[in-house]
Amino acid sequence: MSGNDAFNRSSRTLRSPPPEGRPAMEAVQGTPVAVAPAEAPDVVSTTEIQKWISEIEKRLSEICNIANDGKLNSEQKLRINTLSKSVLGGISQMAVQYQAVKQNLLLSQAKVNTLSLQNNLSTQLHELKQCMQAKVTTEEKQSFADMVRTGKSSAVVPTKSNSSIVIYPADKEKSSEDTKTLIQNLIKPETLKLHVRGMRKTKNGGVIISTDRKDDLEKLKASQQLQQSGLKVEDTTKRRPKIIILGVPTNMSEKEVFDCIFEQNVADLQPNLTRDIFMSSVKLSHKSGKKDLSTCNYILECTAEVRRMLIQQQRIFINWTSCPVRDFTLLTRCYLCHLYGHSAKYCKDTEPTCGHCGSSGHSFKECPKRAEPAKCATCLRFKKPSNHKTGDDQCPVKKNAQIRYLDSIDYEGA
Repeated sequence: MSGNDAFNRSSRTLRSPPPEGRPAMEAVQGTPVAVAPAEAPDVVSTTEIQKWISEIEKRLSEICNIANDGKLNSEQKLRINTLSKSVLGGISQMAVQYQAVKQNLLLSQAKVNTLSLQNNLSTQLHELKQCMQAKVTTEEKQSFADMVRTGKSSAVVPTKSNSSIVIYPADKEKSSEDTKTLIQNLIKPETLKLHVRGMRKTKNGGVIISTDRKDDLEKLKASQQLQQSGLKVEDTTKRRPKIIILGVPTNMSEKEVFDCIFEQNVADLQPNLTRDIFMSSVKLSHKSGKKDLSTCNYILECTAEVRRMLIQQQRIFINWTSCPVRDFTLLTRCYLCHLYGHSAKYCKDTEPTCGHCGSSGHSFKECPKRAEPAKCATCLRFKKPSNHKTGDDQCPVKKNAQIRYLDSIDYEGA
């Protein structure tokens, strides 16, 4: 089959004819020849389409050769060539349309993949956000001891400070429960539209009432029912925060230590803070550490401003030593009744409560149920789920006690 054959288009399958109309034809030496369009689009054909077109060209070429060699008149031969040309033109258009559909399919698939990746990324970011929010919420409720164990932070994150007042009975013989009952009988929160966050007992028969808004406290103070009842209403006062300075040399006197803290760490940073003001803002609470060591720990009680300044430095310089500084909080748990906020020395219970089974009348060493799973004695007392050990970090009573303790300290300097 000659290279000038009208249907020998295999060499041009990578350049398909335009989709609209049919290719123009010229007669060369009595044989129709297809003329390629000047600006045909470059469309890459698949191997199978190339093979199909090549086979069709071959068959149509054989038909034309038979027609040319046979005893047909010119009109019949021209008719066969025209029909063959028409068939090949239609096939070429079909190939172009197939390639267009294929390209659209690939583009659509690429868009689907892109959208899928974006959706996966969005889901991952959402999960990461939730994880970070949960982590922040957990860290905000951690005590200092928890932070030391995990090593995540050297400073306590104060909880959201609630507005609160303390109400004491006129009769000092009354208990906190009596005071609480009297208040609840006198005050109707729905009438005053109060947002009471909680009520808890305190010493001397008092009750602390916490609210979300300070306006609620003013309503309580102005309540005529409280004023006429003889109850004494006072604002709650928060304790000063405490910090611990680790690794203070024991061969230095307390005065030398305080002088170094001021001169080496405070004087240059706070030029307006005089030595007298600083000394009146800090007080040694106590020292800790093992005896016969070259260093000890200083626990200082200080104002919120001084605490914030020293904590931000993370380390302070004392003479030739660099000492880490941390917040110091100590959540006391009574090992007689297992409640938080007091020690066994000041416990009012006369009998011990077992820290393993939660029953009263015996201690942990005497517990007859030590082979059974432990129960939280604190949660049992408050009739809460107790399927965990007493003092467990996840104990809800312990967490609430930690929050209350941190809320009782003036970390903000308000």
